[in-house]
Amino acid sequence: MVTYKTPNVYVEEISTFPPSVAEVSTAIPAFIGYTEKAKRGSEDLTNTPTRISSLLDYETLFGKAQASKFVVTANGDGIASIEPPEFKYLMYYALRMYFDNGGGSCYIVSVGNYNGTKKNNDFRAGLSAL
Repeated sequence: MVTYKTPNVYVEEISTFPPSVAEVSTAIPAFIGYTEKAKRGSEDLTNTPTRISSLLDYETLFGKAQASKFVVTANGDGIASIEPPEFKYLMYYALRMYFDNGGGSCYIVSVGNYNGTKKNNDFRAGLSAL
C-alpha cells in the first residue's frame, strides 16, 4: 500500500486486465497482376480484391507460377547452349518472397490469367477494384 504524505482525497485504479497494447494494422498491402487462375469454387475472382493470409491460400485460389521452359541446343562439337526462359508473370514469386519474409494478410487482385489476351487497361481495372 502507498503511504500518502498529504491529506486529501485519493483514487486508486485497479486494473483487471494485464497491461498490453493491441496490435492494429495500419496498412494492408495489395498485389495486382496476372495469375494462373482466379476461382473460388464456381465464383470468378477476376478484378475482385480477395484477402489471403498465406501462400497456400494464394495457390488454392489463384494457382502457382507460370511453367518455365528452357531451350537447350547441342551443336556438333559437344557444346550446348541454354536459352533461359522469359519470365512474364512474377506475382507468384513476389507473394512467395512476401510470405517468406514474414508478411501477413494481404489482398490479391487478379487482372487475368496467363493465357488470356493482355490489355493496357487491365491494371487500371485492378486498381479501380481496390
